[in-house]
Amino acid sequence: MSDNVEVTCPCCETRLVVDAATGEILSEERPKVDHSKTFDSALDEVRGGAKRRNDAFSKAFEKTKRLDDLLDQKFEEAKKKAAKDKSKPQNPFDLD
Repeated sequence: MSDNVEVTCPCCETRLVVDAATGEILSEERPKVDHSKTFDSALDEVRGGAKRRNDAFSKAFEKTKRLDDLLDQKFEEAKKKAAKDKSKPQNPFDLD
């Protein structure tokens, strides 16, 4: 059994070899970077980033709107359950 663990970063594709016992990085191999991009292609990426950010914000906003409805439903169910259960809650100071 090897004492080293090989990990590949999902973001930058860097390959790391890590010592399993100590957690120290033993070696690192970064992928080759393409420096042949033009100004126009870089500008297109920046403009595309704005669209991706707007899409991500819209998704998060919609999720938040649904979350409010879900929390309201959960609260109503908890109130119904509390109305059915007439027992007195346990006082934490009575546990001593």
